[in-house]
Amino acid sequence: MSERIKMFLGKYRTQIITIALMIIFGTLMHFVTENIPNPIIKNVVGSVFPINESSWEHMKMLWWPFLIAGIILSSVKKDKGYFGGFVIAGFLSILLIISLFAIYQSFTITTVLFIDIIIFSFTMILCGLLAFSLAKKDWVKKGFVAFVVIAAIITAALVVLTFVHGKGYLFLDDEGLK
Repeated sequence: MSERIKMFLGKYRTQIITIALMIIFGTLMHFVTENIPNPIIKNVVGSVFPINESSWEHMKMLWWPFLIAGIILSSVKKDKGYFGGFVIAGFLSILLIISLFAIYQSFTITTVLFIDIIIFSFTMILCGLLAFSLAKKDWVKKGFVAFVVIAAIITAALVVLTFVHGKGYLFLDDEGLK
């Protein structure tokens, strides 16, 4: 391995590992509720993990990895900026992926697994890099309490709207798009 690559990997090791783990964890979240036969248990687990193929349910696959990464990094690095940076980037990842899904699905009138995977990975990488950049900002470090409140609101919305949701685009599963 060249010296340049070693230096790059050494300098950005935390970012590379964190974003890779976020993508892996987010992807694995997709399959958790698939084989749970009991509807009560499926609903309880479904408050965190996707329970159908709607765009809304897939927002959990973005939010939870960002939230968990922010909590872990802020604790390990003893820097509250990581929490705020990952909360902001996690929220923006939801807005970005909804926009990208809506754009491409307006042409395909359905979901395309390959495109979904590319959009998910692209969003995680882009917003993950943004999170690390924002974590260094003083205003993010100083806004820790506000970011805890924002994280609680986003988390509550994801959980509540899993069970009490509308009939619009975000809540349609694959069958509803056809």
